[in-house]
Amino acid sequence: MKGPRTYPLAVPEATPAPTKEGYFDRWDLIAILALTAVAFVLRFFSPIMPDFFVHPFQGPVITNCVSHTPVDPQGDLGTLCGLAFPFNRGYADSNGQLSPPNGQVFDEIYFPVDAHIDFKNTQCHPHNLFCPYFDPEPPLAKLIIGAGMWSYGWYRAHFQGASGDYIDLGFNTFGWRIAACLFGTLCIPMMYLLARRLWPNRYFAIAAATLVCFDGMFFIQSRIGMIDIFPIFFILLSYFLYLVHIQSRTARSSLVSLVALGVVLGVGIASKWIVLAAFASIVFLMVVRAIRRNVDFHIGPPGNPIWSWGRPEGPTIPGRVHWPVYLAIAAVALVAIPLAIYVASWYPFFARGQFQNLADLIAYQKASFDYHANLTATHPYGSPWWSWPLLARPVLYYAEYSNLGLDHWTGQQLVSRMEDLGNPWIWWTSLPAVLSLPYFIIRHRSFPATVILLGFMTQYLPWSHISRVLFMYHMFGGLIFMILALAFVLAHVAQKFEPFGRRLLVGNHLAVAALFFFYFYPVWTGLPISGPAYFSGPDTPPWGPKTWFVNCHPDLPPSQPQLFCWN
Repeated sequence: MKGPRTYPLAVPEATPAPTKEGYFDRWDLIAILALTAVAFVLRFFSPIMPDFFVHPFQGPVITNCVSHTPVDPQGDLGTLCGLAFPFNRGYADSNGQLSPPNGQVFDEIYFPVDAHIDFKNTQCHPHNLFCPYFDPEPPLAKLIIGAGMWSYGWYRAHFQGASGDYIDLGFNTFGWRIAACLFGTLCIPMMYLLARRLWPNRYFAIAAATLVCFDGMFFIQSRIGMIDIFPIFFILLSYFLYLVHIQSRTARSSLVSLVALGVVLGVGIASKWIVLAAFASIVFLMVVRAIRRNVDFHIGPPGNPIWSWGRPEGPTIPGRVHWPVYLAIAAVALVAIPLAIYVASWYPFFARGQFQNLADLIAYQKASFDYHANLTATHPYGSPWWSWPLLARPVLYYAEYSNLGLDHWTGQQLVSRMEDLGNPWIWWTSLPAVLSLPYFIIRHRSFPATVILLGFMTQYLPWSHISRVLFMYHMFGGLIFMILALAFVLAHVAQKFEPFGRRLLVGNHLAVAALFFFYFYPVWTGLPISGPAYFSGPDTPPWGPKTWFVNCHPDLPPSQPQLFCWN
């Protein structure tokens, strides 16, 4: 077999940590900076349009501003640019109140509003455990959204002459999306660093980071005021710090990385409970690592085992820390610190009197668990857990079918839609990669494959036991490891080729992923295009994201999900 041998996949943690030249060099830095810059431009400035062809020599060559779009709850038309677009018009309820009240798109109706309440320290009298709001998710991700709103309000006050409370000035579509945009952009370098640590193979790292950059779910969750992107970033950072920890060569670096890991896990769990799966996986891997260094594993008769996994080289405890010290620091880092961070994240609830004591906090956690366990509500975009990797039912976040004007080329009515559809090329090609991971674990004793498969299973399979209505974006945690699996298999297969063949294989796969991204770009940005470009019909042009699943049944009862329906 040409190229590097496969045995370095086996147990990288058993060998000394890679040298600077072998792990990270200037080419890695260039790759990270380039991918991060591309990711930020796409996330911050979209929807980007080639305006030159519509108005040649009459303005900028490209623009990210959408005219004839609602700019207030009444639906008055104006122009919105970049992250500020789209603004959802309000619709009157039975009491005449417009909903959403301030342009919120999908679950922005909850999280930014809750963050605004937290920063305003809104009081409720008399004391009520669920007043001024009840949200079954932990508060830290909402506080991060609120920090983005407050910062944008500060910017408006100091540079645009606006007056008022900073949190009020930033309570708008741009304000509550900017934090998600920044964290979503940081997921790209974080994925690169994680992959580079997991297996020091540059093709693996470049592929993983590029796939994150051009995946639709990573993209749209980085451009909307929902909480989901924040725990994803902390999961990536947690696994990275876990690898830094087990590859530590000194006692000091071992203990410092262990404490840092506990802090990040605590912040992640306080953002969303899905980080608990990462916590459990990492602790499990640490325990198994210690056991493996003291016990040989054999399957089959003694002396002639069918399969064996002997003790690897290296110390039982990273950095050769004395085990009493290590266990004491581990208890603080992985139990006390996360618990303290989680409790501290509820400070706004105590500050406004919603919680009077720790008993109230515990009662609130029980109510949150009961909500997730017993919710019986239905939703037209709900879908079962097993259908998510197949992209069977994406969630429609935003739709506007009127007053957007006419298509410049065809004269047809413009429409605008946003869905959390993943990149089909990435998702569907990752499925066989995930299924192949047991082969690498058994045949090659691959440590990277073990981490990826365990991460995928713990982020995905627990949803199979949740009875409440679920949505495709709950696949987000598992998507991290679907992408890692795809990048891992690509890089592994690429080893069998000469350097040119490797670049061709990996480069072509990533190029197709980018082409799919730009094909579905209007679906992820709400970019107005003609109706026939969305919906197949006699006037459908040869461009536009029209190749959608059409197995849609409008007469289905609410309790039965639409599957393989992209409309």
